[in-house]
Amino acid sequence: MILVDESKEKSEVEKVVQMHGEALKLDATVQLFKKSLLLRGETTLPKGAVVGVQLKPYPDDATSLQIIRNAIEPLNTVASSGTVRVKKDGTIESITIPRPDENKRYRLEIVLDPRKQDEDVQEALGPHGENLSNSDGNVSITEKSQAITFLKKYANIMKREEPDGFMAKINLVSLEEQ
Repeated sequence: MILVDESKEKSEVEKVVQMHGEALKLDATVQLFKKSLLLRGETTLPKGAVVGVQLKPYPDDATSLQIIRNAIEPLNTVASSGTVRVKKDGTIESITIPRPDENKRYRLEIVLDPRKQDEDVQEALGPHGENLSNSDGNVSITEKSQAITFLKKYANIMKREEPDGFMAKINLVSLEEQ
């Protein structure tokens, strides 16, 4: 037996059904400048989805090799941040965030938190991100015995004189399973 909620428009129902098994894409690149970082991206996330952007410093004694190998986590402080929305054409609003110190290494992260979305976006993603579980970049946590799935991608920003430290264009990637 199939139940149909006739209170929803047909296109809305089809969109939600389509979202369930389909991997969603969140692709972004960052262009590095001396004092700022320019983030751009494309996605199959629904229009209006909100993506958080954070720049976290690595400890001063972290080596570039530790950072490249993901052997060390950034500090739990945010050096600069912002939010962007997904536009109708599937692009993410461009954002320029400050780069506080060109002689420090950072991790730039973009995060889609399903709990911080408008109701229509939350309906498509699932209130706890249930429909994000097969997407590249998915990260699950348990909070108050509730599983929550986020999308998270990152790029390591090195010191200015190092490779990937100045004028580089870097693709953000998903965190590898630890």
